[in-house]
Amino acid sequence: MDTLKQAQQLLARMDEREQQLALTLIKRIGKHQAHGAGFTWSLGVVYEDVQPGFSRCSLQIDPGHYNPAGIAHGGVAYSLLDTAMGGAFWTALERPLGCATLELKINYLRPIVDGTIIATAELVERTTRFGILTGRVVNEAGELLALGQGTFAIINYPKE
Repeated sequence: MDTLKQAQQLLARMDEREQQLALTLIKRIGKHQAHGAGFTWSLGVVYEDVQPGFSRCSLQIDPGHYNPAGIAHGGVAYSLLDTAMGGAFWTALERPLGCATLELKINYLRPIVDGTIIATAELVERTTRFGILTGRVVNEAGELLALGQGTFAIINYPKE
């Protein structure tokens, strides 16, 4: 069965709200960039600035990000911050080295309801085995929404 036919069958089984959420997801994935992968594309992450030891990512909040209370699920800000931190550290490493999140602590300061949120991350310290990064999530007005600190392991990517 071709992909379009499968999509039509799935949409036919959904109510209108579910169809709108599916369309939102398809639109997000359709805007993806060279950076990232399926998960960040599905969230709608946009890489605005990525350079060694620093990155800035953003995403537009939409109803697909909401929890039952009508505000963005905390995992949206967490994932955006994790993505920004990973980008900042990954760009500071020499290939074939890469990184993986060991831990990330986040403090949520304000609810996220709508608009664009922006995460910035900065490499604070690097050793031979890990990196420590800090990050912030703000709204378009510059209001601080969340603060985070992460530890990322340095890993060897397998040779191709």
